[in-house]
Amino acid sequence: MGVEPPATSPVTVLPGASLVELLTVTQRRLARGISAVLAEDGATLDAYRLMRCLAAGPGRSMTELGTALSLPAPTLTRLVDGLVDAAEAYRLPDPGDGRRVRVHLSARGRARLVRLEGLVQAHEAALASAWGPERVDALTRALAALEDGG
Repeated sequence: MGVEPPATSPVTVLPGASLVELLTVTQRRLARGISAVLAEDGATLDAYRLMRCLAAGPGRSMTELGTALSLPAPTLTRLVDGLVDAAEAYRLPDPGDGRRVRVHLSARGRARLVRLEGLVQAHEAALASAWGPERVDALTRALAALEDGG
């Protein structure tokens, strides 16, 4: 289950490509690489992101998850159902509103997330090695600032 270094060839786009095109091509390329790494443990990128979101809090509603992950409701439901079927997550009634449910990551889900985090960290280290840690850090800071509205 080794992590192969990511391809180091530059993203190929038409000259004068827009920011949107560059971000889209880069995002898809990165997603393909990390998806291949996560597939070593039978996970998908969306399932990994869902598990991270669940691990960050004491249970989340489906609405909160959909908003945080930018996933359509049917996709999110399918992912949550998969985690529940694998005993990696569970649903409980919302203590404030018994008509709603909150999704929680189980101990088994937390253990799997630790494995997945190790795979992702190794892949990101390979990216930093291939692209240069300063470039990766600068890109991470710039994208975080955009996400924060700044």
